[in-house]
Amino acid sequence: MIDAKQAAAALRLPYYWFADHAMRTKYRIPHYLMGGLVRYRLSELSAWAARSAAVQGRDAQDADAPVEGAE
Repeated sequence: MIDAKQAAAALRLPYYWFADHAMRTKYRIPHYLMGGLVRYRLSELSAWAARSAAVQGRDAQDADAPVEGAE
């Protein structure tokens, strides 16, 4: 289990995404509360990051696709 600083460093993402409850909720970051401390499993974060990147890539492709009927 790792803390917010370690999670941010491992994934090269902003620290506040992991430290702030609202951001963890917004981005649906998998985490565990342990005695008032927030901890993460690196394997779950890696899977989450891969899923998030795939969704963002798909959304970007959809945005670039031509709209039917538009000229």
